[in-house]
Formats: sequence, C-alpha cells, structure tokens
Amino acid sequence: LDSTEAHGERVRQQSRGLPSIPWGFRIEPEAPLRFNEAIVDDLRLRVDLFLCSFWDSNPAEMPVDLNVAVRVWALDSHVYFREDWDAERLGSDIPSNTGRVMLRMHFDLANPAQAGPKYHVQIGGNQRQEEFHWFPQSLSVPRLLHPPMDLVLASEMIAATFFPDDYKEIRRESSWVHSIRTSQMHLFSGYLAQATDAMSKETSLLEALWNVPWE
Repeated sequence: LDSTEAHGERVRQQSRGLPSIPWGFRIEPEAPLRFNEAIVDDLRLRVDLFLCSFWDSNPAEMPVDLNVAVRVWALDSHVYFREDWDAERLGSDIPSNTGRVMLRMHFDLANPAQAGPKYHVQIGGNQRQEEFHWFPQSLSVPRLLHPPMDLVLASEMIAATFFPDDYKEIRRESSWVHSIRTSQMHLFSGYLAQATDAMSKETSLLEALWNVPWE
C-alpha cells in the first residue's frame, strides 16, 4: 500500500465532494520492515520497524491512530552478551544470525485518557520473546515529547542515522522528496501550529501538547 497515493486520492475525493473513506494499514511484528545490515562505530547493527497501526479517518486532520516501533539489533556477540553479567543460557539462546535487541523506540499517539504528551516516543514498550530485550512491563514512563512519526518519516530517520552515505544519494530524489513533504504536511501542520500558538502565549509547550488537559 502506498500511503502517499492513498492520502492523495482521498484529498481529491474530498475536493470533488465525494465521501471520504477511512483507511489504515499495519506491518506485523512477525514480518517487520527490515533494513540492510549497518556498521556504526565498528558495530554490526540491524534495524527494523513494524507499524502497529496507522488509521487515517480524514485527510484534513491528524490520524486517529499512529503507532510505530523501531528496533536496533546488535549482531556482535561481545555486544549483546556479557559473560560476566548475563546468564550462560542466554548466550546459547540468542541466535547469532539475528542478534539481540539493544534499543527499542515506540513512536505513539496517546490513548484518550493517557497522561503524557499526545504525540510521544517511549523507550522500551512491549518486547517480544525473540528480541531478548528486557524492559519491565510495569514501567511505562517516561513518554517523551516528539512530533508525530509515520512509516515514511521513520524510514527517513533510519536512513539518515544508519546509512548516511546512501541517504546523501537519495535525499534529493524527486520521489523521496515528494513522500517526505506529503508526510510532513499531513502530520506536522496542525502539530506545529499548536506549538507555535503555545509559544506565542508564553505558555508551557509541554502542557500545551499534553494529552490530558491540565486543570
């Protein structure tokens, strides 16, 4: 599914007075979007992402559901297994060809009554068994203020961070630029307007972008 084309078609339908049909998609964690192996600071890393959900009900408004998980896997055994600290069994259980999740970022839209910034990033989240990543389920904070993130913008972040040489080659390609601009316009216009309004009133930006209104 090309989300840029789907969004554009829905905008055209709306301009012609046709009813807008909600749409959404998922990338399941069992079949994540995998990027090529990357070398960063002489470490072998593998990055993937899955889209828990993206549900867009109106092209003129923000998505009603937005949830992207990004994982960084270490492929070097001396990084993902510490002989002096980790249990011996862990060393044999972690597959050498997949490695271990060392960092997990969850870009999310808060639930209706959830405290914290409406759009945020959270380190950790609900890990999966094959990740061998440990993060206590009972610890769900902090949720850090972060602009909305979708599949396109998450891919841009990964490309620029883990594949800088390739990113320099593609960053000016027309199809890439068009996709980035479409996502930015759709996700950032209202978000940045709200942030600018808060700063012009000399109010707390964090409070203005908090999910549950402060009394």
